Amino acid sequence: MRAVFINHCHPERDHVCGLRAGRFADSLAARGHEVVLLCEAMPGGEPAPAPGTLAPALQSHDWSRPFVLACEPAGYEWARKARAGALPDGIRQAAVLWSYLANGGMFPDWQAGMAPYLPVLADVFRPDVVWGTFGNTDTWRTCRTLAALSGASWVGDFKDNWHAFLPVGLGRWMAARVGDATHMTVFSMAHCDQADELFPSLAKTVLYSGVDDIADGEDGPAAGELTLTLTGSVYEPEHLRALFAAIVAWAGANPGTPVRLGYAGGDTARVRSAADATGLAVQYLGYLAQEPLHRLQAASSANIYVYNPRCLLHHKAVELLAQGRPVIAFPGETEEVTGLAAEIGGAMFACADHGAIIGALDMIARNPPPVPPGARRQALTWTARAAVLERVLTDAAAKGKGHG
Repeated sequence: MRAVFINHCHPERDHVCGLRAGRFADSLAARGHEVVLLCEAMPGGEPAPAPGTLAPALQSHDWSRPFVLACEPAGYEWARKARAGALPDGIRQAAVLWSYLANGGMFPDWQAGMAPYLPVLADVFRPDVVWGTFGNTDTWRTCRTLAALSGASWVGDFKDNWHAFLPVGLGRWMAARVGDATHMTVFSMAHCDQADELFPSLAKTVLYSGVDDIADGEDGPAAGELTLTLTGSVYEPEHLRALFAAIVAWAGANPGTPVRLGYAGGDTARVRSAADATGLAVQYLGYLAQEPLHRLQAASSANIYVYNPRCLLHHKAVELLAQGRPVIAFPGETEEVTGLAAEIGGAMFACADHGAIIGALDMIARNPPPVPPGARRQALTWTARAAVLERVLTDAAAKGKGHG
């Protein structure tokens, strides 16, 4: 199968936005498929070949790995200023509205950078299927264009909250403009519910994201202390203060068990403010790469994150469960996530209040839940998840018009 994946963020970017498409591209290439990943160029990164030299570059490529075609944005300076909030009020709102109406999204400069490459991909690479991840509507507009040029099917990947990303009043109108895909993959059942409202005629398949690796369970926490790791964005300050207050209360009631809390993520200022307000000592680790982050999580007595219902599904929950240690989500979690934990035998504590946090810490400290078997946690890896995407894209490719 020849597939073009389209995702705005480069797979090497230090942000979750590039992770899903990049890892699935790697996994499908490892399964023997030819994959081109079309994305935006990284600042200072290797430029894409000129459109005129793309054909020989494709023909000589080693298809055991994806061909990353990273395109530089071109023109549309006003759109860049609108995205950055550098236009006066009123003018900015008008620019946003015009960009969606005229260009189908807020990144017309990225669309313009990709445009010269699409005919070459259609004529030379001749994809069987196009798969594009919604992080913006520009991705799906480009999917439609390339699919039409190639006579191929296209599949939309619905991985973000549509209502959180699109301006008020444009959500359903924009959905109608990009609702002609052959199929849709969705990030979770919660995303599926939202997608059913917006795209009722499209069949959908839940495609969970995965993890790079799972801990072997050998490097556990140090005996005699409670080592906690808070990961990722922390959202509402009052939730973080309530969480920290519960940890302080538990530590005060259990003076014989030292509590050590580390924070790995980019919200250091917010965490520090909540820690200062509650008198909790925190080790600030900043943003960590995947490998050291997973080692830290695998060596923790418990891993903690702040739940935000706007996210629909927190990928960090899957990452934490993969490391085998108990997970505390505050102020709660969905039945879908707790169900995923149950499937692999993971210990997930969805804590809604102060007392629930105290109870979870009591159990983790006094009777630590066992590490789920590695074979069960393997189901959470990108390799395992890719089998679902492979089936979806193979079926969609079979429905295409062919290449003549």
